[in-house]
Amino acid sequence: MTGEKILIVNDVVSEAIAIRQILRKNKFNIAGLVIDIVDAIQEAGADKPDLVLMKIGISGSMGVIDAASKIISTYNLPVMFIVGDNDVELVNLIKKINNPVILFQPFKEADLIKSINSAITRHIAETKLLEEKAMANIDPIQTKLASIQAPAITINKRGAITRMNKEMELLTKYTKTELIGRKFLSLIDTTDRIEYIKGHEIDEEDNVEIWPDKVGLKIADGSTANVLIISGFIKTYGDNLDEQLLIFKKMTGEVEFATRGMDIIFSKVLNSLDDMIFVLNRDLEITHYNSKFFVFAKRLGITEYQLTHPIYEISKFSKIGAVNMYEELFRTNAETTQMRRYGSDKESLYMYFHFIPLVTNGITTQIVTIMRDITETEDLRQKSRDISEEFMQNRALLKKIQTNISDLRSSMYEVVKFVEKCPATARNPTVLQIAKLTKKVEHKLLAFDILWSKYETQLNMVQMNAKYKFDKK
Repeated sequence: MTGEKILIVNDVVSEAIAIRQILRKNKFNIAGLVIDIVDAIQEAGADKPDLVLMKIGISGSMGVIDAASKIISTYNLPVMFIVGDNDVELVNLIKKINNPVILFQPFKEADLIKSINSAITRHIAETKLLEEKAMANIDPIQTKLASIQAPAITINKRGAITRMNKEMELLTKYTKTELIGRKFLSLIDTTDRIEYIKGHEIDEEDNVEIWPDKVGLKIADGSTANVLIISGFIKTYGDNLDEQLLIFKKMTGEVEFATRGMDIIFSKVLNSLDDMIFVLNRDLEITHYNSKFFVFAKRLGITEYQLTHPIYEISKFSKIGAVNMYEELFRTNAETTQMRRYGSDKESLYMYFHFIPLVTNGITTQIVTIMRDITETEDLRQKSRDISEEFMQNRALLKKIQTNISDLRSSMYEVVKFVEKCPATARNPTVLQIAKLTKKVEHKLLAFDILWSKYETQLNMVQMNAKYKFDKK
């Protein structure tokens, strides 16, 4: 070894200078030369040498062994001792410190260099070993648990909690000290969990729980959080599955959010709207949705657990929107609308869709889908069409009646004119009666013409209003 810094602690100046010359000769650097053990501690802390070479018997207010112990424990520096060969009791005390290298006087140059190299090499090896042990003591499972972006714990075969991450502390408001070692099932809210099988009452001890499932998780403040438990096993050595991993996805039945204030506000805004809304990210995962969308998804047979997966893993999601359609929307950044019809001719559901891309730096990061049930509007529209069609048929029929009545009026008018032009027939009482009745009918027909004119004006107004309303919608 060459270039290592050595701090020489020796109150015999001639010996210290001789050792310094040997070390320099062998390419070591000298961190310092001190004659007082208090100064030695201070110098070791300041310069951090690779080795402290300490002579037993030097003067100072502290004992040499105590000073060496302080240097070792405080600065993790190796200390090598030079002692007389007849001081066996002192050697035994030194060995209790950290089993350091001891060089007995008198010694040769080769012995000094060999001992120094041995002390430095031993310290490097011991430091490395300690670091490896420290790394080995770090629980890799706990490290992995901390990286999970959701509340998570591990439990052993007895159901006791063995580890938990920070997110679990935030969710339950319990500390690690309060939960580690506690039975996990003691956190599950079993209120109203009594069930019946073939008329026989069973309680939670007989009940079978299969996860993933939605359960109530007891919180430290006495409240309950609805969570979805996602379960898995921890594989440690070989095929051992001694521990189980439980991840908790917070569920509200409406929107799953983090605890940040903005998300809480966003959640309330979404659930206050009458429309069904959900948000997709570029991985085609549903990041947000409101209660109205959740209810609609359930009607389509989509479960809460499925909503935690990408939409291409949800087969029934195609009833809402196709994967390739969303991929195209992410590619084009295009805002678009469409209408879809569900059900049969007897019972149909009409849904209006509005797709809104959220663009950052020219890239669509999320797509908001707004869904509106327009079944009632479409039903009214269809009924209006049916009424309008029937109305037009009746109008055509009335038009024919009007035409026939016009023909009848013309014929009656000819009868009146014939009587007026033939005085001889005017003296005939029968003809006069016919003419009189014909004039009455003509007056009635004139009243009909006035009503028909009003009818046509009203009809045109109805058609114009209907067209305006349809065009507006």
